[in-house]
Amino acid sequence: MAENRVSLQSLVTVFEGVPDFRIDRHKKYTLGEILFLTLSAVISGFTEWEEIADFGEEKLGWLRGFYLYENGTPSHDTINRVVSLLDYRAFEEHFIRWATQDIKLPDGTVINVDGKKLRGSASKKEQQTPHSEGGKGAVHLVQAWCNELQLCLGQYKTEDKSNEITAIPALLEWLDVRGCIITIDAMGCQKVIAQQIIKQEADYVLGLKNNHSKLLEDVKGLFEQAGIITEQELKLEMEPEHLQEQTSRGHGRLEKRVCRILPAYLLGEEFQLEWAGLQSIVEITAHRYVMASGQFSLERRYYISSLNSGATEFNQIVRSHWAIENNLHWSLDVQFKEDQSRKRAHNAAANFAIILRFALSLLKKYPEKISIHRKQNKSAMSDKYREQIMGI
Repeated sequence: MAENRVSLQSLVTVFEGVPDFRIDRHKKYTLGEILFLTLSAVISGFTEWEEIADFGEEKLGWLRGFYLYENGTPSHDTINRVVSLLDYRAFEEHFIRWATQDIKLPDGTVINVDGKKLRGSASKKEQQTPHSEGGKGAVHLVQAWCNELQLCLGQYKTEDKSNEITAIPALLEWLDVRGCIITIDAMGCQKVIAQQIIKQEADYVLGLKNNHSKLLEDVKGLFEQAGIITEQELKLEMEPEHLQEQTSRGHGRLEKRVCRILPAYLLGEEFQLEWAGLQSIVEITAHRYVMASGQFSLERRYYISSLNSGATEFNQIVRSHWAIENNLHWSLDVQFKEDQSRKRAHNAAANFAIILRFALSLLKKYPEKISIHRKQNKSAMSDKYREQIMGI
């Protein structure tokens, strides 16, 4: 058992480092036993409290290879109560330490920051009832995703979507992002967030929408002066480093994206003083053709950035932001049914979300070229395979 515990050290350090709210004399199971059981079950495809308890009963012999489990395995009520009452902020911080241990992100690594609402964490009635009358919103998480590593670097729970503005700097403070490029949608396009990123010696690409109407108006005006890209003419005579066209096909549609950049000094000194490190303004013109319906659409999106790069790089960076939707949010909802989860007691939704991200990180890290679903199935059937997934 000692050798197994050595190989488990990084995971055990996280589980045993989370503050335990329980009184020692009332504990039948250590916090490490409960969290190790829960994570092992989730990796094997079991996400309901009853399923996790059933997994524990069936796999007690295997579990005892890593923890004592002197009193057997906990009931579903015990697992629910303990996970639900853990301090979610402390759990988040310990997850980040685990996810980023021994990782030095190379300069230029793109980190996508975005929010995710856990829709099932509050009932429709609770969400429609004013908070003053006992209502509550669904849990909202801000997450940092590195697509290059296929790894969720961290999450931070907020009370609602509007609080992303305060949550993003808090999450970034927990991460070493020196030399990285942080991409955030328009909700995170805030002067304080830009300043925080520059302070941490990173760069930013921030979506720009009507929450900064004067800046958006001026940016649009500069690109209009440079020449408008139309549906009939998705081309502009500019120097190659300031214009880049990219075409992709997928999900039944053909998309052409034209990227143009202009130097930020054209906006004038006022905006440059307000936005820390501002170097470039960016326009992406996306022309989509849906093959099934034959419909065309044209959309223009605008960004501000501290990077002084060419249009090819900006086109790739902006497109890469959607990796957090495709590779993190989609996986959580499809493979783990996170959006359908009805875990609502106390901190259950936020804490279980962390456990799901532990599991997803381990499953994605395992190099076998098969789907997450197949990896879960093989983990459920084979103790050896589960051990390989968990790195033990």
